[in-house]
Amino acid sequence: MSYRRVILDVDTGHDDAVAIMMAARDPALALEGITVTAGNQTLPKTLQNTLNLCSALDIAAPVYGGMTRPLMAELEPAARIHGESGFDGPVFDSCGKKAEKEHAVNFLVDAVMGAASGEITLIAVAPLTNIAMAMRLEPAFAGRLGELIIMGGSMGRGNVTPSAEFNIHTDPEAASIVFNSGANITMIGLDVTTTVVLDDARLNALKGIPGSAAKIFAASMEHYSAACKAYTGECPAMHDPCCVAYASDPSIIAARRAAVDIELSGAYTRGRTVVDLVGSSGKKQNALVALSIDNARFWARLEDALGRYRDRD
Repeated sequence: MSYRRVILDVDTGHDDAVAIMMAARDPALALEGITVTAGNQTLPKTLQNTLNLCSALDIAAPVYGGMTRPLMAELEPAARIHGESGFDGPVFDSCGKKAEKEHAVNFLVDAVMGAASGEITLIAVAPLTNIAMAMRLEPAFAGRLGELIIMGGSMGRGNVTPSAEFNIHTDPEAASIVFNSGANITMIGLDVTTTVVLDDARLNALKGIPGSAAKIFAASMEHYSAACKAYTGECPAMHDPCCVAYASDPSIIAARRAAVDIELSGAYTRGRTVVDLVGSSGKKQNALVALSIDNARFWARLEDALGRYRDRD
């Protein structure tokens, strides 16, 4: 069976964890490494969250710690959503997995440059700091990626400001480097991910799946759901897992090519992804921008992924 070689770049909070669960057991994907950056919480916390999850579920992919802060700004963690730990809700036993000694940025460069051109797919569901640094460290990095799948941005509303989505807003300078790098980018933003809503009925149904992954999922989503309802009045969306579903089956998403740039200086719009679908800017189309997702197929994939961990009990 053919499969895609993938690396997952995360800032492990609740939806990152679901993305890791999905990627690690998807038969269409070979998860070759997990790189971690600061974002939803500080790097020591996001790194430990990643290690705790991988240890609990026997996920073999090596884990690499990366950048501790955005390129130009101070880190503003999303504690009101993801909690003080960045992954509040699940309780883990002692962690038997350790981070690799190599820095995440060096691993990214070594992995991509050491593979055949176009062979590695990078799924980035965190602020783009690690990715931008890899591009600065090795100018050929962007061109050797097969596909760079980004959870970030929006054509409409933001979720951390009225204009900006969290991952891009956290490090817009890094996002600008990445979107202007020439990499083969697919952007899966809030326009799509906010349509994949984990309502109470679906959460209760998924709790019934046997296995260790479903138990962790249920504990984490109970916190995530309560936090999202308190902050926005809405049920949580499965932002990051949409990227893994797409990597496994690109037909699950409808998309169009567009020119995308990042607002860096606007008083009210810093971190906004400016998406030109009609060509009015005259700029080169540099990304495939997701427009919609097949919700039914997404939920079927998530249910299947959780079920693949039944052998852990």
